[in-house]
Amino acid sequence: MQGRDKVQSQLFGTIPLEMVLAADHPLRKIRADFDIAFARLSDAFETSYGTTGNPSVPTSVLLRAFLLKALYSIKSERALCESIELNVGYRWFVGLDWDDKVFDHSTLSTNRKRLFGSGAAEALLGEVVRLASSRRLLSSDRLVVDGTQIKAWASHKSFKSKDGSDEDKPNFKGTKRSNKTHASTTDPDSRLLRKGPGKESMLCHLGHAMVDSVSGLVRACRVTKACGLGGEAEVVTAIELAEEHMRRGQFLVADRGYDTPAFVEGLKALGIRAHPRARKKNSALHARTTKSKSYEAGLKRRYIVEPVFAWIKDSGRLRQTKLRGTEKVGWELHIQCIAYNLKRMAIAAMA
Repeated sequence: MQGRDKVQSQLFGTIPLEMVLAADHPLRKIRADFDIAFARLSDAFETSYGTTGNPSVPTSVLLRAFLLKALYSIKSERALCESIELNVGYRWFVGLDWDDKVFDHSTLSTNRKRLFGSGAAEALLGEVVRLASSRRLLSSDRLVVDGTQIKAWASHKSFKSKDGSDEDKPNFKGTKRSNKTHASTTDPDSRLLRKGPGKESMLCHLGHAMVDSVSGLVRACRVTKACGLGGEAEVVTAIELAEEHMRRGQFLVADRGYDTPAFVEGLKALGIRAHPRARKKNSALHARTTKSKSYEAGLKRRYIVEPVFAWIKDSGRLRQTKLRGTEKVGWELHIQCIAYNLKRMAIAAMA
């Protein structure tokens, strides 16, 4: 006999929220690792809140929500709150119970600076990296650095002359424009950049990542203003990241665009060995370096940074940011890298 739909659902449930999620679900491991990293910074986050007033949404709940958005390619914060409302697993992951009301999407936007500003995003990524190091997932002395374009939330029509001479000219075709004479009125931090000869130019920011050459985990990341074809921003940022996150005697592998005297000599002054892919002509590397076995081994691992950018842009939806300003885009890149590391660590633990 065919069953009939129940007109009224069960009034009370007896299953704990934690029991709904499968025991081997990756979200369990990701949340456990995040809670360990966050526990070391919980006191620092408390200082950004006052001692009076109504209790706010816990910081850990908001941070887990941002992680969830990155892990499951949720397109917006409004859609994120709707997904948490409908998905029981999402509700458990962020730390809400059956009867808890989901916070409004504006809560995430309002608290973004409190959650990630003043170096909090870098500190949280650093704790995740230290957690991975304690499990011996970062045993390599060779790191890989690279950069990628992040399309800005601004159109070409917003790229106006700084002196206001083209305010009454909506059609920019056929006019010569450069970052020296023009700036975006929508996102002043974005820059007009072309990836290479024959490529289209677009308003973008520049994302940098330093990755472990064995595990593929992100050691550090940063967002800077884009530059021209000379690559000055990439080289300067790579040296800064190496100074902050590497020690003497380690190797830094990079692509051919980093084969410049500034990159090689800058790392040499820090006691770090530069191993960029050598140019065919006018290479800054010594012939003795390019013939060493260590150099050849490093070049075989230089592609390990590409899956990081691919995941961030596809799953993380960071091919084009919806935020404006280099600082805010940097916060978004950090939460994407944190989500990527936690996912890789969970996969390694379950293997």
